[in-house]
Amino acid sequence: MKALDRKVLRDLRLLWSQALTIALVVASGIGGFIATLSAVSSLEGARDAFYASGQFADVFAVVRRAPDAMASRLAEVPGVVDVQTTVEAVARVSVPGTVDPVIGQLIGRDARRPQRLNQVQLRSGRWPEAGSRAGGELEAVVNVSFAEAHKLRPGSAVSALVNGKRRTLRITGTALSPEYIFGGIMGMPDLRAFGVFWTDKDELAAAMDMRGAFTRVALKLSPNASEPAVLDALNRRLQSLGGMPAHARDEQGSHAMLGNEIREQRVLGTVLPAIFLAVAGFLLHVVTARLVATQREQVAALKALGYRDGAIALHYLKLVTPMVAGGYLLGLMLGSWMGTLITGLYAEFFRFPAFEHDIPRRWPGSAWRSWPRRRCWARSPRSPPRCACPRRKPCGRRRRAATARPCWSASRGCGWTPRCA
Repeated sequence: MKALDRKVLRDLRLLWSQALTIALVVASGIGGFIATLSAVSSLEGARDAFYASGQFADVFAVVRRAPDAMASRLAEVPGVVDVQTTVEAVARVSVPGTVDPVIGQLIGRDARRPQRLNQVQLRSGRWPEAGSRAGGELEAVVNVSFAEAHKLRPGSAVSALVNGKRRTLRITGTALSPEYIFGGIMGMPDLRAFGVFWTDKDELAAAMDMRGAFTRVALKLSPNASEPAVLDALNRRLQSLGGMPAHARDEQGSHAMLGNEIREQRVLGTVLPAIFLAVAGFLLHVVTARLVATQREQVAALKALGYRDGAIALHYLKLVTPMVAGGYLLGLMLGSWMGTLITGLYAEFFRFPAFEHDIPRRWPGSAWRSWPRRRCWARSPRSPPRCACPRRKPCGRRRRAATARPCWSASRGCGWTPRCA
């Protein structure tokens, strides 16, 4: 082992508390960076995959009552690729064992025509069957989050006030939809207060007196379509039918909640870890500067022994590398663990067919590049300080340039005067 390497180990033993503090601060910054942004990346990847597999629509509109023939007129709007209409209704739902008010979104599903947009994925049970039943009972599939919150299973029953009449909803299964990844109402993460029920379209239309009509339309746009132009044309065609103005994805409830969460966590995962890394860089600068200041005489001795500037700079670089590298590796492990916990927390409110925590391979390098690039080794002196070199008093005798023997070259900044020949 080289002498400078032994000196590195000795200095690390003396600075173990400062080194541990710096490593922990670095680990906090790297861990926060990896945990937050990897969880957000996993959330965004799961959302995009679900949107692609479920053919999530681009534009939505709600009307009071529109004839089915209106769908062909909407399909003629430039930029529209596909149009899907359905019957929907908001109902007051009563769940056995619950006294809190519950709002239910009833959606008609046509079993004879497979969904082209906003495709619902059945997770358990079966789809509702068409046909009238005794007492006006309706079969329904409920969203997973509401079913788990109220412990509903296939065969369970709830009651809903549909068009002024009390109807029984018989649960036949659970499902997931790209429209309702977030199952809350009005942005509130209360999964017990809002449920989505998919029933047979004909039966729901009969209950709502909507035969041959629809109350909601979803449109898929071409990649080059102008979204504002499509919204304007859609509003002009539906204006006489009442209802709400058409809107794009950014105003769709579930998508808006997902987008806000992703944006907020991306900012949080960038700013806070950057503060920790900046503090770690400041501490590393202070510790290194103080160490160099106290070792000025040792540096002068090393220079006298023939060590070059690069070797001494590398020595101090070796001293700070274990602090940073140790904190970096600890931060990777901490970030992976915390990211898994954050992903599990997201899974309680955002429901996907598949949602797993994943750290992209490029992230460890990104975390390293986020480290403040303070040149800590710049504090390593390139030459011994002048105060470290003892000065000789002039000998008083005339010196000849040919016989003068300087102890070190003047370019190295030594303060010794040349010896007399």
